Amino acid sequence: MKVLITGITGLLGKELAMTLSKRHEVCGVARGGSFMDFDVQHLDLTDRAATYQAITKINPDLVIHSAAMSNVDQCEKEPDAALQQNAIAARNVALACQRFDTEMLYVSTDYVFNSDNPRRTNGFCETDAVNPASLYGRSKADGELLVRSLLHKAYVVRVSWLFGKWRDNFVSQTVKMLQEGKTPVMVSDMISSPTYVKDLSEAIETLLDSHAYGTYHITNNGFASRYEIACEICSIIGIPKAAIKQVTRNELHLLAPRPAFSGLEGTYWRLSGFKPLRPWQEAVKEFIERTI
Repeated sequence: MKVLITGITGLLGKELAMTLSKRHEVCGVARGGSFMDFDVQHLDLTDRAATYQAITKINPDLVIHSAAMSNVDQCEKEPDAALQQNAIAARNVALACQRFDTEMLYVSTDYVFNSDNPRRTNGFCETDAVNPASLYGRSKADGELLVRSLLHKAYVVRVSWLFGKWRDNFVSQTVKMLQEGKTPVMVSDMISSPTYVKDLSEAIETLLDSHAYGTYHITNNGFASRYEIACEICSIIGIPKAAIKQVTRNELHLLAPRPAFSGLEGTYWRLSGFKPLRPWQEAVKEFIERTI
């Protein structure tokens, strides 16, 4: 199968390329950069005509659309740019996929949901109504809607709090600060599902083999705050938890609103016969031991 990955130079895009290239022909498009020996074309996905021409010329069997404007505060400051890069770009990719009835997988986010209860114990399942609190969440929800409305061979995969070896992330940053004797400041009242891109990419490969189109939540098992993740990191690398400073959302004065809870429950992932991902604690431990 010929697979085109948008945003192939990103954290998830790189991991997907490495995972899928073992069995498939993989190429990619991105705004800039290159990645190993993969064929990467420079493309502005907000340009409808250029996107249509590029994707139809490549003529892939599947497009994984992982490119996004993911800086939540930047999206709040630049709403038009957020909607263009997260919704309009998704529409443009979907329109190109229409020509040859190409499959498409759209990578979305837990931020399409919002709960003000940080002690909520049940995660959002795939069929729960979206209720984004931020421009970022809204733009990704709009992208979902556009892809579903234009294609019948489409997957929407919602993910959250990604970490992996291809880009600096909250896990690697926390480890580095702790090892340098600095004090990481971690929020205790924002909770979601930490997810290792290695596990996520392998799960996506399994999904693609099934051709079971639809919406899925794919995250490592369990929910945690950034503070709880940092405490787990302390246990792994042998540093006292007192090294972490615990704060609330309000103390950080963030520009864009964040949900207190946006944890994802892969109900339909599990009921479709797919294996749930391992607990986030195991994934964090492996990531640190292998890459840091």
